[in-house]
Amino acid sequence: MHSKVRQGAIGVMASTLLLVLVQHAVGAELPVTVLQSDGLPLPGAVVVAEPATPAPKGRGPLQATMDQRDLAFVPDLLVIRTGTAVDFPNSDKVRHQVYSFSGAKTFKLALYAGREHPPVVFDKPGLVTLGCNIHDGMIGHILVTDSPWFGRTDAKGRLTFPTLPEGSYTVRIWHARIADAPPQLERVIQVGEAHAEPVIFQLARKLKPSMHNHGTDQRWEDY
Repeated sequence: MHSKVRQGAIGVMASTLLLVLVQHAVGAELPVTVLQSDGLPLPGAVVVAEPATPAPKGRGPLQATMDQRDLAFVPDLLVIRTGTAVDFPNSDKVRHQVYSFSGAKTFKLALYAGREHPPVVFDKPGLVTLGCNIHDGMIGHILVTDSPWFGRTDAKGRLTFPTLPEGSYTVRIWHARIADAPPQLERVIQVGEAHAEPVIFQLARKLKPSMHNHGTDQRWEDY
């Protein structure tokens, strides 16, 4: 008798836990596709879903790394949450001087090799463009967002957010070569309890030429 009671209690607890997990998992999958002006997919485009209400805070310290290898920032683009500390090691044989004049973060790291500088904290959302005072061909970007929902499109120009909580969102896209005006690069959408309409962006203008010119400034004798 006591065994049956215990089994019944365990069953109730398990059912309650399952209900709680299901309640916390309520949300909808949101597929986003980014196409070029000719209808071809745009790989590597940043997609951010910004909620109308404040997003949940991240847990623990937020950290990222942008290395410098072969006279290039690696990766050339980081997407991070506000408050992330980014390390800028220099793995090249030559020294670099990393800087940004962007409104979201202005800083300059004196000429260095290896790991001479502490990480830089990006405390405001926005786009940060990076350069090197020694090598003009080095260009990098850091996109800082308050939202925890972001990513980059795959080879087919697609990104799917697996579970977005119910509510209103502004979906924004960004790519260094996009020439379209900002108003064409965002959509306000509604996410229901278990449903969200797919979002498709098709650019109106052709992509801008690539600005990267990696590996062309190899004046080793200057160092």
